[in-house]
Amino acid sequence: MTKQYVLSCINGFPPSQAVIDYGKWLAKLTNKNLKLFHAIDQQFHENQGDLSGSIGLGAREDMLAEIVEIEHEQNRLIQKRAQLILDSGKLHAEENFEHQVKTCLRRGRVLDNILDFKDELSIAVIGKYGKRHQGMSASETPVGHKVEKLVKKLNLPIMIVTEDFVAPKSILLAYDGSEGANKVADFLAQNLSTISTDIEIVFFGKENELNRQMLAGVKEKFSDKNKVTLTIIEAAADVELPKYFASSDNDILAMGAFGHGMIHDLLLGSLTSQMIQDSKKPILLIK
Repeated sequence: MTKQYVLSCINGFPPSQAVIDYGKWLAKLTNKNLKLFHAIDQQFHENQGDLSGSIGLGAREDMLAEIVEIEHEQNRLIQKRAQLILDSGKLHAEENFEHQVKTCLRRGRVLDNILDFKDELSIAVIGKYGKRHQGMSASETPVGHKVEKLVKKLNLPIMIVTEDFVAPKSILLAYDGSEGANKVADFLAQNLSTISTDIEIVFFGKENELNRQMLAGVKEKFSDKNKVTLTIIEAAADVELPKYFASSDNDILAMGAFGHGMIHDLLLGSLTSQMIQDSKKPILLIK
């Protein structure tokens, strides 16, 4: 099956609009169509309380009938809200966008549904926050459990978005010489070949001739349209990368998901996890 879509997962809460905008940017970049996806989390809504099941024995039939009617109305409103999220998202997505925009509404868990049609996807864009994080600051908000599951289970490039869309002019490529890092470099070089975008390639390790030659080889992948700078920092990546990215002028961090160990550390408590936790700028992970 052709990987014809960039997927934007939206839930109606911030940063859904940014998720759409970054999805549009990636779709234009990779010459793909855009799919907007929303899932009605059946389990979440069921946890709000089964009124007819909790009224207890001895309730009159007219009371039970009224409660059932209320539950039906709640389900109708949930369905209507979900459709409005997609309809308004599509209107926004179609602004200044020449590719096809498709919407997909399903019930059930986000990950389970995406796995059903993952073969038609090239990239997924997700917001770091959801309904449970409304009103919380970035420093107070934990990485959503759905984000963790998506990153671990989907064998796709994934962009994690936090705040409003900023048209990317400069990208930071965290490079360590691994297969994953080379996949990221190849992805950027292929898709940015005709676009004037600055690329900073940063390597954490010894500054010696071998490493300088390695980075020079990566630089050769990029076209003349890209202004590529090379940076070597003699420090541990998991300590310095979050601070370096935050203080830099780069709009996006692109990095490889370096196998199971890296992903596990990335999302379950390491300093690199703190980078994703605190970053106000998008992160593109490529496995």
